[in-house]
Amino acid sequence: PWQKDGLSAPAPHRVEMLRRAFAAQPFPITLDLQEINRGGATYSVDTLRALRNELGQQTSIVLLLGADQLQQLDTWREWRQLFQLANLCAAARPGYPIEATRLPKEVAQEFSRRAGTPERIRNTPHGLTYLANELAIDAAATTIRSSLQRGTRPVSLVPPVVLDYIEQFHLYKE
Repeated sequence: PWQKDGLSAPAPHRVEMLRRAFAAQPFPITLDLQEINRGGATYSVDTLRALRNELGQQTSIVLLLGADQLQQLDTWREWRQLFQLANLCAAARPGYPIEATRLPKEVAQEFSRRAGTPERIRNTPHGLTYLANELAIDAAATTIRSSLQRGTRPVSLVPPVVLDYIEQFHLYKE
């Protein structure tokens, strides 16, 4: 992502960690690698445009955001266009409230105006929003990487198969 830096695991390792993390799920998972394959700065709006073209106009697409990203959504490239391409759902995170009073005014207005239910979102291609206050899980990637750099295993946050992979390839030790 163009707004983040400091990722110390190369893309092939990040992809493999995702594959391992989701391998045991009872449902199919597809990893979309277009942002990695695109190279350079990557923008969600471009990825969603490509997905919309690939999946068609009637498929419900949901962009999941953490509250930290929702608080800065108005800084994203063409952020208003995201609503024409997907439904946007944001999950609360400790330290990042998602109440309208804590969001940029324009973001709060869009989320309020477009508020939907999970059921409606499943059947609507784009344009709806949902704020999930009940998902406040403290699983920040920065916290996980810091723990790994200190040599501790964040077992409650990362599946053991992924932790084993990280240790095998000495990732996040910088």
